[in-house]
Amino acid sequence: MIPDEPVRGLTPPPWVGSLSGIERCRVYSRGLLPATPMARLFGYRLTHVAAGTVTLAMPANDANIAGIGQMEISAPMVAALEGACNTALPAGFDVLPLRLGFDPFRPAWPGRGNLLCRARVVSSSNLFVNAVVQVEDSDGRHVAQGSLHCAVVPISPPCPPPPDNMPPVQEPVYDTPDPYLRKVAVSPVLELMEREDGLEIMRQFKDGRIRMPVASLYGISLHDIEANRASLSMPASGWFCSFGRQVSAQAIGALANIAIFSGVVSLHRPGSTTVMLGSATTFLRQVPADGQRVHAEVTTCEAAPNVYLAEATLRTAAGGMAARSVASIMRIDASKRERRPRAEARRVLATLLFVDIVDSTSLAGRMGDVAWRNLLDEFRQRVRREISRFNGTEVDTAGDGFFVRFDSPAYAIEAARAAGNAIEGLGVKLRAGVHTGECELVGTRLAGLAVHIAARIMATAGAGETMVSSTVRELSGGSGFGFADRGEHELKGVPGKWRLYAVIP
Repeated sequence: MIPDEPVRGLTPPPWVGSLSGIERCRVYSRGLLPATPMARLFGYRLTHVAAGTVTLAMPANDANIAGIGQMEISAPMVAALEGACNTALPAGFDVLPLRLGFDPFRPAWPGRGNLLCRARVVSSSNLFVNAVVQVEDSDGRHVAQGSLHCAVVPISPPCPPPPDNMPPVQEPVYDTPDPYLRKVAVSPVLELMEREDGLEIMRQFKDGRIRMPVASLYGISLHDIEANRASLSMPASGWFCSFGRQVSAQAIGALANIAIFSGVVSLHRPGSTTVMLGSATTFLRQVPADGQRVHAEVTTCEAAPNVYLAEATLRTAAGGMAARSVASIMRIDASKRERRPRAEARRVLATLLFVDIVDSTSLAGRMGDVAWRNLLDEFRQRVRREISRFNGTEVDTAGDGFFVRFDSPAYAIEAARAAGNAIEGLGVKLRAGVHTGECELVGTRLAGLAVHIAARIMATAGAGETMVSSTVRELSGGSGFGFADRGEHELKGVPGKWRLYAVIP
C-alpha cells in the first residue's frame, strides 16, 4: 500500500498564505515550490493559471484504475476546482470546501496521454466561491463535469511575508518512481463481469483475489460487502495532504466516490450494466492527517425500477461524521449500451519529439544487463517527469527512446532541454529531434511521413543536442530560442533535402 511508504512532497510553508490566491497557484505552476504530497501521488500539475481559471493535467495511467478498468478521477477534478477557487482569493484568506457535485458522462479509460481538468470560477464573494470543471480524457472526449462550493475563511494566525527571492526548486529524486509512474497489476474485472455478478467480484477483491490499483494508491481496505451495503476504510495519511496539513477534500471526495462505486458494482448482474448518473458530497469537518482510519459505510436501495440510490457516510476514527455522499445509479441492459467505437484515423497537426540515449548499445554492453536495466528505469522516470511537466503525450517508448507529441514546438524544445538536464549525473547523454507536421491520429497513436521525419532528424543530432526542422524554427519565432544552421541533410527514407537547425543551449 502506498500510504505505508514515507511521504513525498511538502505542504506549502506558512508565508504562502500572505500571497493572493492566484499567486499561490502561480508559484506552483512556475516550479517555485516543491510538489505537494497529492501531486507526487498522482503526478498532476497546473498547466494554466489565470484570473478565475486553471487547467490541471494528470497522466492517464494505470495507477488509479478502479474495479472495472476505468480511472477514478475525483482527486484531480477537486484539485482543479480548488485551484480555480483560490484564484478568487485576496491575501490572507483560504477556501474551505463544502459541497462537491460530480456528473460522469462516460468512463475515463487509462491511456498514454493526459487527463485534463479545466476549472473556472462562476461566482464569488467575501463569504463563498463557486467553481465548475470539465474533464477531458487523453482523446479529448468530455468524460465528466463537476462543481465545488467553498467557504472563504481568514487564515489564522496571520502569515509571515514571502521571501524576497524565490528561485525554482530542485525536486528530490528517489530510488523508486513516484506512485503514478509505477507498473501496477490490473485484474481483468471487465471480463469477469460478463459471467459473474458484482457481489461475487467485490468479495474476490475483499479476499485479495482481485487487484484494484486505486486500492493500493489510497490504502483502501474493504471490510464488508453485501447486496445493499459495503464498509471500507483508508488511512488519514500525510500522502493525502495538499495545501494544508489536513487530509484534502481531494482524498475525502475520492473515498466517498469509491464507496459509492462499491455499491454500484455490488448491483451488477451478468447481461446488465450499472451506470452512475451523478453524486453530491458534502464535507462536514476537516480530517487531521494522523494516520488513523477514515471509515465509509454505503447503502443502496431500489428507488424505482432499475434506478437505485446510494448513500455513503464517512467518519473519522473517533466517530465524527466527516462527509456524506448521495448518488443515483441506473441499471440497463448491456446489449443496449454503446460499445467503445473503433477509433478512426484523422489528420492532425502536431509537434513530434524523439529522444534517446547516445551510443546506448555499446554502453549497455559495458555495463551489463542488471546495471543497464537499473539505469534505464531511472532514465525513464526522469524523462517522463519532464514530458509530463510540459504537457507532452507519450506516444511510444522502446528501449531507451521516447516518442512524444506536443501542442507547440516551444513545449517540445523545453521538454527536450529539461530532460537533458534531468539526466545529468546518470553518465549518459541525450539527443533529440523535433518536427511539426500533419500526422494520422488513431486513438493516441500517430503515423505518417511527419513521424519518420522527426525520427530521422533525431538521428542527426549529437550528444546533448536538440535538432529541429526549418518548420519548427519558423514556428518558434518570438519564443526566445536560438538556432544554429546545420545545413541541408538527406533524411533516410524521406524525399528531398531538409535544412536542419540545432537549438542553442
